[in-house]
Amino acid sequence: MTEPTTKPTRREVPALLIEATPPVNGLGYWLLASPLILYLGWLWVDIFAYYSPIPWRWLDLIVGALVYWFLFVLPAGYAMHRLVTAFPRPFQHTGWDVQPLEAVRPAEMYAVRYIFTGRQPAPRDRQRVGLRAAQGWVYLEVATIFVGAVLMIPLFFSALDFGFGR
Repeated sequence: MTEPTTKPTRREVPALLIEATPPVNGLGYWLLASPLILYLGWLWVDIFAYYSPIPWRWLDLIVGALVYWFLFVLPAGYAMHRLVTAFPRPFQHTGWDVQPLEAVRPAEMYAVRYIFTGRQPAPRDRQRVGLRAAQGWVYLEVATIFVGAVLMIPLFFSALDFGFGR
């Protein structure tokens, strides 16, 4: 005798993934990621100025900031955006808008499983590169927070072993 399953069946709906466009040219994304970008930029500019042969500190800061922006910020953000949007299922459609190809009632919206039939990336232009980099830096910021939270657990217990917090 088999027991009845109480697990509800999920309806599968074909859907398209359309690349999301952040509002206000991604300003909110840049603001959200700014703590990490500014901290790493400060570190980079100090190291660049220390090893630079240029005798003027102000020129070191300007050149270091430009090198940091074009060789680190834009490529790292763009690469992270490409990585996260390449796997829409594990990252919960991050960076994509889901457009169902069949009608979905509001009551069943969260119980539907979307089967992706195609992706529609936005056209590649200069503004889109900046938007993608901004989104990528938010993903990097979130990953940094999660990794930091996990790494703090052994540090906490190590500190307790040495008598801190008593």
